[in-house]
Amino acid sequence: MADVDLLQHYLQAGETNISNLLLHHYKELGMTTSQFVLYLQFKSYQDRGIMNPDVRTIAKNLGTEERQVFEQLHQMMTNHLVEQKMRKLDNGKEDAIYDFSLLINKLVLLNENDNELSIKVENTATRAETFNQLEAEFGRPLSSMELQIVNDWLDKDNYSAVMIKLALRQAVMNSALNLQYMDRILQSWNRQGLRTERDIGEHEKRFEQRKASGQKAIKKTLGKPKIPIYKLGE
Repeated sequence: MADVDLLQHYLQAGETNISNLLLHHYKELGMTTSQFVLYLQFKSYQDRGIMNPDVRTIAKNLGTEERQVFEQLHQMMTNHLVEQKMRKLDNGKEDAIYDFSLLINKLVLLNENDNELSIKVENTATRAETFNQLEAEFGRPLSSMELQIVNDWLDKDNYSAVMIKLALRQAVMNSALNLQYMDRILQSWNRQGLRTERDIGEHEKRFEQRKASGQKAIKKTLGKPKIPIYKLGE
């Protein structure tokens, strides 16, 4: 029976959910571990609708003094992780609550900046790989003008690295290894809405099939015996 009571007490106490993003990156926000645990204490009450929990209770939960709790809160306010706001109660009175929206906003910005940095690093690596592929096929470094053309393909025309790689392959296959030829290919694909490797591959496959069919038709026509045409009366 005692075990059942303990289980009920455990379940009734509820749970506090925490984002893994915050769990893994709170240090990068300028939070100490003590401040992170303090935030969890406030969150455990605010999630249950107790927006202004007793600081004495929180201090007791943490095994510390009220003064230390207030000091930690002050540091967090200085670092723009929490702010005090006034709220109006049902009885018309007002009280101050600790609002942690600044912390969440800072966390979101941190995640966005990390994503932007990852994309920037990835784009830089892709650009360098594109230059390396071109220079390897050309057998020489690209000139400053050629570098500008390729940068314009990527930045202004929004051609993908895949499109440029496939255009380079076409140029090699047709023994027309120059950027002007590649540019005409890229413009043609772009006008037709061909921007992925799959779309371009299917387009080239259909082109080769039509080309092969046309050559067969020509051979068939040429292979027919010539029938002499006689004028009437001869």
